[in-house]
Amino acid sequence: MRERLLEWLVCPLCSEELELEISLQEGQEIIEGTLQCLCGQIFPIIGGIPRMLHGVLKRNLIRVYPEFFQRYPELAEETFVFQSDSIIVQKQKTVDRFGYEWTRFDDYDCDNFKAFINPLPVNFLKGKLGLDIGCGAGRHARQASERGAEMVCIDLSEAVDIAYKNNAGNDLIHVVQGDIYNLPFKRDNFQFIYSLGVLHHLPEPERGYQALIPLLSEGGVLFIWLYAYAPRKVALEILRSVSQKLSNNNIRCMAYICNLIDYGIFVNMYHLMCNIPFLGKLVKCDTFIRFKEYKEYGFRIGYIDWFDRLSAPTTNYYKKSEVAKWLTRSGLCDTKLLPVGDSWWWLYGERKA
Repeated sequence: MRERLLEWLVCPLCSEELELEISLQEGQEIIEGTLQCLCGQIFPIIGGIPRMLHGVLKRNLIRVYPEFFQRYPELAEETFVFQSDSIIVQKQKTVDRFGYEWTRFDDYDCDNFKAFINPLPVNFLKGKLGLDIGCGAGRHARQASERGAEMVCIDLSEAVDIAYKNNAGNDLIHVVQGDIYNLPFKRDNFQFIYSLGVLHHLPEPERGYQALIPLLSEGGVLFIWLYAYAPRKVALEILRSVSQKLSNNNIRCMAYICNLIDYGIFVNMYHLMCNIPFLGKLVKCDTFIRFKEYKEYGFRIGYIDWFDRLSAPTTNYYKKSEVAKWLTRSGLCDTKLLPVGDSWWWLYGERKA
């Protein structure tokens, strides 16, 4: 992390400012150290990333980064705040599943960011401070920075390590590990906040959505993608009822088999039919958009997407009337609700100036 990040960080428990203590620094990058709050919380900086977690999620850091705590045993002996969160088990599953996904599939390069920001004005991101919620491996933050935005990106899992590595040397990107239900950021701060395909994996998705609104500056914009309700997606729950009982490694095997059928038969069949006169024009008009996309993306992307579908501990699908209520209850103005194929809803709203 760089010291500039302190302009926006606060304690996720009491929202007070933090005191930085540096143990290891390389140039402008603070590699190891702590962020301390007057309330008694101490948040370690591990591998250049502030870990703004508390309770059980914070204790998990000792298991994931044992070498760091061997060097700083006093941090391992810290008294942890008890977290009486009824959804802590789901959070831990999320950490496990998505941490595994982005550390094993860090080569994922599906470019859906253009489609995501397509409804926005040209150069909308340029010169703005943005927040990427559920950044995964950090590819969307990188694309936003390439369009002129300075980005803070946050994720609950150790996917942040991959996001940090993938954006090394990019002064426009800052990476934080934290929980959407206890965000470690100052209010009234970000000119835009986005979340691409993340909130529907939360135990309480709308609660996560509402948590983002106070962080917007006046006139700031919040836009997200959520899974749309579709019969084929609901049918997927049959497979997920099996995959959720499996280990991550076994889910990888299941995902590979599913993709062999999906890509090997349906996508390849679409590819062949596209080259047949007359029939090619017909299938290009009437085929599911996903076949068109995967024809371009390739087998590897399909495989990773199947792992994502099967591994997520929680997945919610939404009808138009349901997400319309999100916008109504948000208090945001100039709201928009657009379909993206048959797979997504694009929600947009602005905080009143």
